[in-house]
Amino acid sequence: MTIEAFFLCFNEAKMIEHTLNYYTKFCDKITIIDNQSTDNSIALVQEKFPGVIIEELDTGGEYREDIQIKVRNNRWKNSEADFVIMADMDEFIVDPNLLGKLTEMKRQKIAIPKVIGYNMYSPTFPNDYNTLITDQVTDKYRDRDFDKRIVFSPKWVKEMNFGPGSHHCQPVFKAGAQTEHNFELTLLHFKYLGREYLYEKHHIYGKRMSGMNRFFRYGYVYELGNEYVDNRFDNIEKYLESLE
Repeated sequence: MTIEAFFLCFNEAKMIEHTLNYYTKFCDKITIIDNQSTDNSIALVQEKFPGVIIEELDTGGEYREDIQIKVRNNRWKNSEADFVIMADMDEFIVDPNLLGKLTEMKRQKIAIPKVIGYNMYSPTFPNDYNTLITDQVTDKYRDRDFDKRIVFSPKWVKEMNFGPGSHHCQPVFKAGAQTEHNFELTLLHFKYLGREYLYEKHHIYGKRMSGMNRFFRYGYVYELGNEYVDNRFDNIEKYLESLE
C-alpha cells in the first residue's frame, strides 16, 4: 500500500519540521506546494528532508484562496498512490492503527474514510523537534469544521470539489467505489500553539490578503488583529478548564 501527501505552505518554518517528522514516517511520497514563502521553510526542508519534493505556487505575492482551491482539487489527480492526503501544514491525520485501517480500506475499495476533527491547544509553541508534536500537545476540543475529508483514494475518487479551506467537499466517485462504511480517522489541527505564534501567523497572512479574498471573506479572520486571537484563546482555555 502506498500513501502520497501534498501540503500547502507559506512561511511555515516553525511548523514544517513537526509536520514532516510525522508524515515521513509512513508516507511514500511528499510534495510541499510552497506559496512564495519568505522565511526559511524551504531551506529547512532541503537540509533535513532531502527526499521531499518542493513545488512553487505563484500567486503574485498574495493570499489567493481561489487558487489554493484549484490546487487542492487537482494536484492529486495524477497520483498512483492507494491513498492521498491533501492538507495544510498544521493538519495531522492520526489513528492508533492508521496503516492497518488504510490497508483494509484499500482491500474493500473504500474511497474516503470518515474524519473526526479536533483543534489542538498549547499555551506555548512546542519547540522540541526530537519529539512528535502529537505526543507533546494533547489538549484538544472537538471541532466539526475540521471533519475535513483530506485523505482519500485517487483510485476511487474522480473529483473532490473542495470548497474554501477544504472544510466542505462534494466528491464524485468512480464506478465500483465503496462509499458506505464505518471506517474513521482523526484529524488534529495544530493552530492554537501559543498566542505569540498565532499573532505572527495572522499578521503575515493578513498582509497578503487579496482583493478577491476580501470580497468573498476568505480568511477574513486574519485581519481581525490580536484581539480576535486573544478572544479565541480565552474561550478555549475556559472550556478546557471546565473539563477538569
